[in-house]
Amino acid sequence: MRHAALLMAVILWGSTALAGGNRATAQGPSEQFATAEAMRVVPKGATITDTTCKSIDVGFSSRYQCTITYSP
Repeated sequence: MRHAALLMAVILWGSTALAGGNRATAQGPSEQFATAEAMRVVPKGATITDTTCKSIDVGFSSRYQCTITYSP
């Protein structure tokens, strides 16, 4: 049972978005995916003021981490 929970956490890690302050950050296989995942955390009615993405090399492929800054 413990292994199943750990496996599920690892699988979900790729699309997890983190929010703190007025920023939301997420990772994904493309910039569009990571941006969309981060936008899911932005409160309804908030104004997006900035979006930045960076490429993270993992083995022979890349992942993207995007951060959205917003004002409430």
